[in-house]
Amino acid sequence: MTSDRSVLHDLLRVYDHRFLAMDGPQRDRLIQGTRQVLGEGLGDDARADLPVAYRLRAFCILHGLEDELERLIREEVEGVKAGAVVVGGRVYAVHPYLRGVPRQDADLTNEVGVEHRLDAVSWQGRKLRVRGHARIERIEARETKVEVLLRERHTGVEHRFHADPAADGGFEAVADLSASAVGPGRWDVHVAASALGVTRAARFGTIRGDRIKTEPQRRGLDGACTAKIYFTKGGHLAVLIRSDRRRSPLRTRLRRLSRRTLARHALSRWPLSRRS
Repeated sequence: MTSDRSVLHDLLRVYDHRFLAMDGPQRDRLIQGTRQVLGEGLGDDARADLPVAYRLRAFCILHGLEDELERLIREEVEGVKAGAVVVGGRVYAVHPYLRGVPRQDADLTNEVGVEHRLDAVSWQGRKLRVRGHARIERIEARETKVEVLLRERHTGVEHRFHADPAADGGFEAVADLSASAVGPGRWDVHVAASALGVTRAARFGTIRGDRIKTEPQRRGLDGACTAKIYFTKGGHLAVLIRSDRRRSPLRTRLRRLSRRTLARHALSRWPLSRRS
């Protein structure tokens, strides 16, 4: 039942700093009431609705692991993130003091994202040069593959650019923004990290190094295109590429007009017999 899942969700929410502040009898009453709502355990629908932190709370409550429950909550309150292991492309939370947790309760695959930081962005000729850091949350891996993605905001067209490892442990990518490679549009910059068969991507630029330039950087590209590196109102990195087919300068247009006017005037004075 949806209402039962909502009650369970609200109950498990209380297992935070408020639970740590309770005395023994208060904790006992809360745990007993939660255990009654849980019944024989989490069903598939209830499990799907709950984040892994709540599923682990439920596991501890059902199995009488009150010391482990307190430690789990205290670590979360203090900002200590659990480790994780990747098995078959899925990510599972690992708490050494919790044994026998079913995989479906420890599965946090849908909760991990990519940690990222933009350290520098500039022009390198007609190419976009980006430096930064990116890794998948909670996963320790010897090697992380990074790509910089340009995604056109309106059409969804996407271009990917491989990033090379940098000496500081981050990455550096150079993206060719010529008209033949990318083309006009408003391109949002994303970063993608892949490790151990898991890939995560996110818009790039909201988390930045201290020395990064935030003012727009303009550059003329090949043909009649111009480009501008800028940050959106939300702080995301983006590139605007325009086809800059401007009108001819006024002096050139006047010269052309004068030539056409003189030609028509000369033609009007030409005898009809000579025009045929």
